[in-house]
Amino acid sequence: MVIRYINPFIDYGFKKLFATEANKDILISFLNAVIEDTADPIVDLTYKNVEMIGEFNGMRDSYLDAYCETSTGRQFIVEMQNSWKPFFKDRTLYYAAKTITSQAVKDDPTKREPEKKVQKKAEKWNYRLKEVYVIAVMNFNFPRKEYKPDKYCHRIMLTDLDDNHVFYDKLTLIYLEMRKVNKVKLDMNRPLDRWIKVLYLLWGEEDCPPDLDEPIFQKLYKEAEYACLNPDQQLTYERSWKRELDIYNEIEGGRILGHEEGFEEGLEQGLLKAAHSMKALGLDNETIMKATGITEDVLHEIP
Repeated sequence: MVIRYINPFIDYGFKKLFATEANKDILISFLNAVIEDTADPIVDLTYKNVEMIGEFNGMRDSYLDAYCETSTGRQFIVEMQNSWKPFFKDRTLYYAAKTITSQAVKDDPTKREPEKKVQKKAEKWNYRLKEVYVIAVMNFNFPRKEYKPDKYCHRIMLTDLDDNHVFYDKLTLIYLEMRKVNKVKLDMNRPLDRWIKVLYLLWGEEDCPPDLDEPIFQKLYKEAEYACLNPDQQLTYERSWKRELDIYNEIEGGRILGHEEGFEEGLEQGLLKAAHSMKALGLDNETIMKATGITEDVLHEIP
Protein backbone atom coordinates (compact mmCIF):
# COMPACT_ATOMS: atom_id res chain seq x y z
CA MET A 1 0.00 0.00 0.00
CA VAL A 2 1.38 3.41 -1.02
CA ILE A 3 1.00 6.05 1.68
CA ARG A 4 0.40 9.55 0.35
CA TYR A 5 -0.35 11.52 3.52
CA ILE A 6 0.14 10.71 7.18
CA ASN A 7 -3.04 10.13 9.18
CA PRO A 8 -3.80 13.13 11.45
CA PHE A 9 -5.87 10.92 13.76
CA ILE A 10 -3.01 8.85 15.11
CA ASP A 11 -0.59 10.05 17.77
CA TYR A 12 2.45 10.70 15.57
CA GLY A 13 0.42 12.25 12.76
CA PHE A 14 -1.37 14.72 14.99
CA LYS A 15 1.74 15.83 16.88
CA LYS A 16 3.72 16.20 13.65
CA LEU A 17 1.08 18.48 12.11
CA PHE A 18 -0.19 20.45 15.12
CA ALA A 19 2.12 20.15 18.12
CA THR A 20 5.46 21.41 16.81
CA GLU A 21 6.86 24.92 16.91
CA ALA A 22 7.37 24.88 13.13
CA ASN A 23 3.65 24.29 12.60
CA LYS A 24 2.34 26.66 15.24
CA ASP A 25 0.53 28.67 12.57
CA ILE A 26 -1.42 25.56 11.58
CA LEU A 27 -2.66 25.06 15.15
CA ILE A 28 -3.52 28.77 15.48
CA SER A 29 -5.61 28.65 12.30
CA PHE A 30 -7.40 25.50 13.46
CA LEU A 31 -8.14 26.87 16.96
CA ASN A 32 -9.49 30.15 15.56
CA ALA A 33 -11.81 28.16 13.30
CA VAL A 34 -13.03 26.08 16.23
CA ILE A 35 -13.69 28.87 18.74
CA GLU A 36 -15.16 31.20 16.10
CA ASP A 37 -14.18 34.30 18.10
CA THR A 38 -13.70 36.99 15.46
CA ALA A 39 -13.65 39.74 18.11
CA ASP A 40 -10.58 38.30 19.87
CA PRO A 41 -8.77 35.89 17.52
CA ILE A 42 -5.65 34.01 18.57
CA VAL A 43 -2.55 35.69 17.15
CA ASP A 44 0.17 33.77 18.98
CA LEU A 45 0.54 30.88 21.41
CA THR A 46 3.14 29.04 23.46
CA TYR A 47 3.30 25.27 23.73
CA LYS A 48 3.25 24.05 27.33
CA ASN A 49 4.42 20.81 28.91
CA VAL A 50 2.02 18.04 27.84
CA GLU A 51 2.84 16.06 30.99
CA MET A 52 0.57 17.20 33.81
CA ILE A 53 2.04 15.74 37.00
CA GLY A 54 -0.31 14.31 39.63
CA GLU A 55 -0.24 16.73 42.56
CA PHE A 56 -0.69 14.20 45.35
CA ASN A 57 0.81 10.78 46.01
CA GLY A 58 -1.20 8.12 44.22
CA MET A 59 -2.64 10.44 41.57
CA ARG A 60 -1.84 9.44 37.99
CA ASP A 61 -0.03 11.78 35.62
CA SER A 62 -1.77 12.99 32.46
CA TYR A 63 -0.19 13.14 29.02
CA LEU A 64 -1.89 15.48 26.57
CA ASP A 65 -1.71 15.60 22.78
CA ALA A 66 -1.32 19.39 22.67
CA TYR A 67 -1.42 21.94 25.47
CA CYS A 68 -0.84 25.63 24.83
CA GLU A 69 -1.49 29.13 26.12
CA THR A 70 -2.30 32.09 23.89
CA SER A 71 -0.70 35.51 24.12
CA THR A 72 -3.84 36.73 25.94
CA GLY A 73 -3.74 33.94 28.54
CA ARG A 74 -6.37 31.53 27.24
CA GLN A 75 -5.41 27.89 27.71
CA PHE A 76 -6.15 25.15 25.18
CA ILE A 77 -5.99 21.38 25.39
CA VAL A 78 -6.45 19.58 22.09
CA GLU A 79 -7.03 15.82 22.12
CA MET A 80 -7.13 13.71 18.96
CA GLN A 81 -8.99 10.47 19.71
CA ASN A 82 -9.12 7.61 17.24
CA SER A 83 -11.57 5.33 19.07
CA TRP A 84 -14.13 5.48 21.86
CA LYS A 85 -12.82 5.00 25.41
CA PRO A 86 -14.87 4.29 28.54
CA PHE A 87 -15.52 7.45 30.57
CA PHE A 88 -14.38 9.64 27.68
CA LYS A 89 -16.35 12.65 28.94
CA ASP A 90 -14.91 12.18 32.42
CA ARG A 91 -11.46 12.18 30.91
CA THR A 92 -11.93 15.53 29.14
CA LEU A 93 -13.33 17.05 32.33
CA TYR A 94 -10.37 15.68 34.27
CA TYR A 95 -7.97 17.40 31.87
CA ALA A 96 -9.92 20.64 32.19
CA ALA A 97 -9.92 20.42 35.98
CA LYS A 98 -6.16 19.88 36.14
CA THR A 99 -5.63 22.86 33.85
CA ILE A 100 -7.79 25.00 36.12
CA THR A 101 -6.16 23.91 39.39
CA SER A 102 -2.68 24.40 37.89
CA GLN A 103 -3.43 28.14 37.70
CA ALA A 104 -3.31 28.48 41.48
CA VAL A 105 -0.41 30.51 42.82
CA LYS A 106 2.06 28.12 44.43
CA ASP A 107 5.05 28.83 46.64
CA ASP A 108 8.31 28.37 44.70
CA PRO A 109 11.23 27.69 47.07
CA THR A 110 13.74 28.62 44.35
CA LYS A 111 12.36 32.16 44.22
CA ARG A 112 12.31 32.82 47.95
CA GLU A 113 14.35 35.70 49.26
CA PRO A 114 16.88 35.04 52.04
CA GLU A 115 15.19 34.88 55.43
CA LYS A 116 14.83 38.26 57.11
CA LYS A 117 13.76 39.29 60.54
CA VAL A 118 10.30 40.10 59.20
CA GLN A 119 8.83 37.11 57.41
CA LYS A 120 7.63 37.88 53.89
CA LYS A 121 3.89 37.41 53.45
CA ALA A 122 2.78 34.66 51.08
CA GLU A 123 1.67 35.79 47.64
CA LYS A 124 -2.06 36.29 47.58
CA TRP A 125 -4.37 34.87 44.93
CA ASN A 126 -7.90 36.09 44.23
CA TYR A 127 -9.08 32.93 42.36
CA ARG A 128 -9.43 34.78 39.09
CA LEU A 129 -9.05 32.11 36.41
CA LYS A 130 -7.96 32.15 32.79
CA GLU A 131 -10.22 30.74 30.10
CA VAL A 132 -9.81 27.01 29.51
CA TYR A 133 -10.82 25.16 26.34
CA VAL A 134 -10.72 21.41 25.82
CA ILE A 135 -11.13 20.44 22.16
CA ALA A 136 -11.67 16.76 21.39
CA VAL A 137 -11.33 15.81 17.72
CA MET A 138 -13.03 12.41 17.60
CA ASN A 139 -12.62 9.82 14.86
CA PHE A 140 -15.78 8.15 16.18
CA ASN A 141 -19.29 9.12 17.26
CA PHE A 142 -20.73 9.38 20.72
CA PRO A 143 -22.40 6.03 21.53
CA ARG A 144 -26.14 5.41 21.61
CA LYS A 145 -26.84 8.25 19.16
CA GLU A 146 -26.58 10.98 21.77
CA TYR A 147 -26.65 13.69 19.09
CA LYS A 148 -28.45 14.05 15.78
CA PRO A 149 -26.62 12.58 12.76
CA ASP A 150 -26.41 15.97 11.01
CA LYS A 151 -24.63 17.77 13.89
CA TYR A 152 -20.91 17.13 14.33
CA CYS A 153 -19.82 20.05 16.54
CA HIS A 154 -20.90 20.24 20.20
CA ARG A 155 -20.02 23.18 22.48
CA ILE A 156 -20.49 22.64 26.19
CA MET A 157 -20.51 25.29 28.96
CA LEU A 158 -21.87 25.48 32.51
CA THR A 159 -25.47 26.68 32.20
CA ASP A 160 -28.40 27.42 34.48
CA LEU A 161 -30.94 24.66 33.89
CA ASP A 162 -33.92 26.84 34.78
CA ASP A 163 -33.48 29.58 32.18
CA ASN A 164 -30.67 28.05 30.07
CA HIS A 165 -28.32 31.04 30.30
CA VAL A 166 -24.54 30.51 30.43
CA PHE A 167 -23.62 30.63 34.11
CA TYR A 168 -19.84 30.43 33.60
CA ASP A 169 -18.11 31.19 30.30
CA LYS A 170 -14.47 30.47 31.14
CA LEU A 171 -14.70 26.69 30.69
CA THR A 172 -15.60 25.39 27.24
CA LEU A 173 -15.63 21.78 26.06
CA ILE A 174 -15.82 21.27 22.30
CA TYR A 175 -16.37 17.85 20.73
CA LEU A 176 -16.00 17.28 16.98
CA GLU A 177 -17.48 14.01 15.66
CA MET A 178 -15.47 13.51 12.48
CA ARG A 179 -17.36 10.39 11.40
CA LYS A 180 -20.42 12.55 10.68
CA VAL A 181 -18.68 14.88 8.23
CA ASN A 182 -19.82 13.02 5.10
CA LYS A 183 -23.43 13.19 6.35
CA VAL A 184 -23.45 16.92 7.08
CA LYS A 185 -24.01 19.74 4.61
CA LEU A 186 -20.91 21.86 5.16
CA ASP A 187 -20.81 25.60 4.59
CA MET A 188 -17.54 26.36 2.81
CA ASN A 189 -17.80 30.01 3.86
CA ARG A 190 -17.46 28.92 7.50
CA PRO A 191 -13.82 28.48 8.63
CA LEU A 192 -14.61 25.49 10.88
CA ASP A 193 -16.41 23.62 8.11
CA ARG A 194 -13.49 24.27 5.77
CA TRP A 195 -11.03 22.91 8.34
CA ILE A 196 -13.17 19.85 9.03
CA LYS A 197 -13.45 19.11 5.33
CA VAL A 198 -9.67 19.34 4.90
CA LEU A 199 -8.99 17.02 7.86
CA TYR A 200 -11.56 14.56 6.56
CA LEU A 201 -9.95 14.51 3.11
CA LEU A 202 -6.45 14.23 4.54
CA TRP A 203 -7.55 11.30 6.68
CA GLY A 204 -8.75 9.57 3.49
CA GLU A 205 -5.48 10.46 1.70
CA GLU A 206 -7.33 12.63 -0.79
CA ASP A 207 -5.83 15.78 -2.31
CA CYS A 208 -7.05 19.17 -1.19
CA PRO A 209 -9.71 20.44 -3.66
CA PRO A 210 -9.19 23.74 -5.50
CA ASP A 211 -11.88 25.56 -3.52
CA LEU A 212 -9.86 24.92 -0.32
CA ASP A 213 -6.49 25.75 -1.83
CA GLU A 214 -5.38 28.45 0.62
CA PRO A 215 -1.85 28.90 2.08
CA ILE A 216 -2.45 27.32 5.50
CA PHE A 217 -3.99 24.19 3.93
CA GLN A 218 -1.18 24.02 1.37
CA LYS A 219 1.29 23.95 4.27
CA LEU A 220 -0.76 21.30 6.10
CA TYR A 221 -0.70 19.01 3.08
CA LYS A 222 3.01 19.61 2.49
CA GLU A 223 3.81 18.72 6.11
CA ALA A 224 1.63 15.61 5.83
CA GLU A 225 3.43 14.15 2.81
CA TYR A 226 4.73 10.72 3.79
CA ALA A 227 7.47 10.84 1.14
CA CYS A 228 8.96 13.93 2.80
CA LEU A 229 9.59 12.09 6.07
CA ASN A 230 13.09 10.79 6.66
CA PRO A 231 13.51 7.01 7.23
CA ASP A 232 13.44 7.33 11.04
CA GLN A 233 10.26 9.43 10.90
CA GLN A 234 8.63 6.95 8.52
CA LEU A 235 9.44 4.08 10.89
CA THR A 236 8.05 5.99 13.87
CA TYR A 237 4.88 6.79 11.94
CA GLU A 238 4.39 3.19 10.82
CA ARG A 239 4.83 1.92 14.37
CA SER A 240 2.34 4.47 15.64
CA TRP A 241 -0.11 3.50 12.90
CA LYS A 242 0.29 -0.23 13.65
CA ARG A 243 -0.32 0.42 17.35
CA GLU A 244 -3.54 2.27 16.52
CA LEU A 245 -4.68 -0.59 14.26
CA ASP A 246 -3.94 -3.18 16.96
CA ILE A 247 -5.91 -1.18 19.53
CA TYR A 248 -8.79 -0.68 17.10
CA ASN A 249 -8.98 -4.39 16.26
CA GLU A 250 -8.92 -5.40 19.91
CA ILE A 251 -11.69 -2.93 20.80
CA GLU A 252 -13.77 -3.95 17.79
CA GLY A 253 -13.43 -7.54 18.96
CA GLY A 254 -14.87 -6.42 22.27
CA ARG A 255 -17.79 -4.76 20.52
CA ILE A 256 -18.56 -7.97 18.61
CA LEU A 257 -18.36 -9.93 21.82
CA GLY A 258 -20.63 -7.33 23.37
CA HIS A 259 -23.49 -8.34 21.09
CA GLU A 260 -23.29 -11.78 22.66
CA GLU A 261 -22.51 -10.95 26.27
CA GLY A 262 -23.89 -7.44 26.67
CA PHE A 263 -22.29 -4.20 25.43
CA GLU A 264 -20.44 -3.09 28.57
CA GLU A 265 -19.08 -6.51 29.47
CA GLY A 266 -17.98 -7.20 25.91
CA LEU A 267 -16.25 -3.83 25.57
CA GLU A 268 -14.46 -4.37 28.87
CA GLN A 269 -13.17 -7.74 27.70
CA GLY A 270 -11.94 -6.18 24.46
CA LEU A 271 -10.06 -3.45 26.32
CA LEU A 272 -8.44 -5.96 28.68
CA LYS A 273 -7.34 -8.03 25.70
CA ALA A 274 -5.95 -4.91 24.02
CA ALA A 275 -4.00 -4.04 27.20
CA HIS A 276 -2.59 -7.56 27.34
CA SER A 277 -1.42 -7.31 23.71
CA MET A 278 0.18 -3.91 24.29
CA LYS A 279 2.03 -5.18 27.38
CA ALA A 280 3.35 -8.05 25.29
CA LEU A 281 4.62 -5.52 22.74
CA GLY A 282 6.55 -3.77 25.51
CA LEU A 283 4.53 -0.55 25.64
CA ASP A 284 4.79 1.47 28.85
CA ASN A 285 1.93 1.56 31.34
CA GLU A 286 1.06 5.22 30.70
CA THR A 287 0.58 4.60 26.97
CA ILE A 288 -1.58 1.55 27.65
CA MET A 289 -3.77 3.38 30.17
CA LYS A 290 -4.21 6.33 27.81
CA ALA A 291 -5.15 4.04 24.91
CA THR A 292 -7.60 1.80 26.78
CA GLY A 293 -8.89 3.90 29.66
CA ILE A 294 -8.28 1.14 32.19
CA THR A 295 -6.88 1.99 35.63
CA GLU A 296 -3.36 1.34 36.85
CA ASP A 297 -4.61 -1.18 39.44
CA VAL A 298 -6.35 -3.25 36.76
CA LEU A 299 -3.31 -3.01 34.49
CA HIS A 300 -1.05 -4.51 37.15
CA GLU A 301 -3.31 -7.56 37.33
CA ILE A 302 -2.95 -8.26 33.59
CA PRO A 303 -0.22 -10.87 32.91
